Order: sequence, then structure tokens, then C-alpha cells
Amino acid sequence: MAHQGEVKAVVTSVIPLPPQEEKELKETLQDIIGHGKKVKLEQRLIPVFLVEFDQKMFDMSIKTRAREMERFLRDPINFDSL
Repeated sequence: MAHQGEVKAVVTSVIPLPPQEEKELKETLQDIIGHGKKVKLEQRLIPVFLVEFDQKMFDMSIKTRAREMERFLRDPINFDSL
């Protein structure tokens, strides 16, 4: 939570920002808001890996793979087709 005099900025990504990039981002945001307030940068990591290609989207996120595994485990097995 940002306190009085702070402006909270949230970066959401798959991997954490390297320290140098985090520093540069904070400096850039600080230049935008001016020196009357301080930037408080928060990083949120999300386990998502999406690829869009030729009007198709491949979702390799953990959530999607878990959902597919659950669907597979719930489907009945037809032993006659084996």
C-alpha cells in the first residue's frame, strides 16, 4: 500500500525485472510524476507463457496445463480402443 506522498506503480511480468531495469523504470516514473512524490514500485509475477502466431494462441500457463490435466483425468477411459 502506498503511503501519503508515494505513488504506487505495479509491474506484472513472468520474470522479475533485473535490478538495473527496475532502477531505470523507477527513475523514468519519478521524472514523470515530479519530485513532490516518491515512486513505490511493486513487482507481481504471473506464471503465464503465451505465444500468438498466425491467428493462433498457445497458452502454456500453469493454470491452463493444470486445467487440461484435470479434464484428462476426469474423462472416462475407453479400453476397447486400446
